[in-house]
Amino acid sequence: MSKRSTPVLIGDLLVKSELVSLGQFADAMPISLKTGLPVGRVLVGSGFLTEPEFKAAVTAQSLVRENLLPMEMAINSLRLARQQRLTFDEALRQIGWRSEYYEATNRLGDLIVDAGCMKASDLEGALDACFTSGLPLGRVLVLRGVCNEMLTYAALTAQVLLREGNITREQALEGLKIVNQRKITMEESLDQQGLIAKRGHTIRLGELLMLASLVSEIDLLSAVERGMLDEQPIGQVLVRVGLITEQTLEQALQLQNLVTRAQLRPLDAAEVLKKVRKTGVSIEKAIAELSGSGASGNGFDVMEMPELLRAAGLLAHTDMIKSIDQSSATGVPVEQVLMNSHLVDQVTMDAASRCQALLKAGQISQEQCVFALQTWIGSRRDIDQILSGVGWKPAQSKL
Repeated sequence: MSKRSTPVLIGDLLVKSELVSLGQFADAMPISLKTGLPVGRVLVGSGFLTEPEFKAAVTAQSLVRENLLPMEMAINSLRLARQQRLTFDEALRQIGWRSEYYEATNRLGDLIVDAGCMKASDLEGALDACFTSGLPLGRVLVLRGVCNEMLTYAALTAQVLLREGNITREQALEGLKIVNQRKITMEESLDQQGLIAKRGHTIRLGELLMLASLVSEIDLLSAVERGMLDEQPIGQVLVRVGLITEQTLEQALQLQNLVTRAQLRPLDAAEVLKKVRKTGVSIEKAIAELSGSGASGNGFDVMEMPELLRAAGLLAHTDMIKSIDQSSATGVPVEQVLMNSHLVDQVTMDAASRCQALLKAGQISQEQCVFALQTWIGSRRDIDQILSGVGWKPAQSKL
């Protein structure tokens, strides 16, 4: 879908397609303003417009807004649908319009319904919300509570495999039924059917980013669907919508390659990526630190300096990301980058470093650490006195 949308008023579509007259629309406007109802709803209630025509106009508005359907074609389709008593889909096909986005969205919903995992009525409501909001269907299904993330992700996976010719539609439907019943992944379902072997040493890019807590499951779901429809790699979709930076993508791809070559386990790769994005250290250094800690899966579960400063209100999120990216690119420690950029002064860095040292030593909690630093910001008193006030016992400390 195009990022730059085309403004379009539903009134223009209704009047130009001759579904309502200009006078009828003008009469409906004051009622709409008084009642707070959409003008289309007022026209339906007044008998000037049918419910299917209103839904068709809303869908047409969304398609035009997203640059998927030319305005003139939308008007002609709405007019044709009324004249020949067609559905909007039928009218679009009759005038020869095709959209991979529109068709793929409908195919995704049909796949889930035909597998018996969703009611047709739920799909109809979700499609209305999808085309009205501009959100991908998969995300709408999850937000509306119609499908869970696992099932929706499985349906998207099945759709990709279908497009690539790796499975038949019947196999996809059977796979989705098993996913829904047993709460397993699509790959596991297909593996049980003897269709596609499970992956060995590998991890999907989206899974790696999600395990590293860099994207949420629902954002990943949206990106997978948009990537499939736009025929664009998921990483580029995530960069395009601003969920990750180009540098994060490059680092994730590098770690994904290490997993594929069996040089790093998937969970360790996620921890390394998390460390790199928190601190700006190199991948090599993060791997060495993880190996030295003897931990796996939670070896870096400590608030790093950029996070601490942000949590205390000393650093904006955008400045934190830029500083980490600069540190990764130059090899300069992120603390030095922050001071060189005049985002944090030396005195503040010293106070934050003291709090962080006690946090890493396990002598204070994250909450105590952040609260102490916030208190220091307001008072500028001795940081050790403040730390004592939040529960730190200096007599037991060797730091």
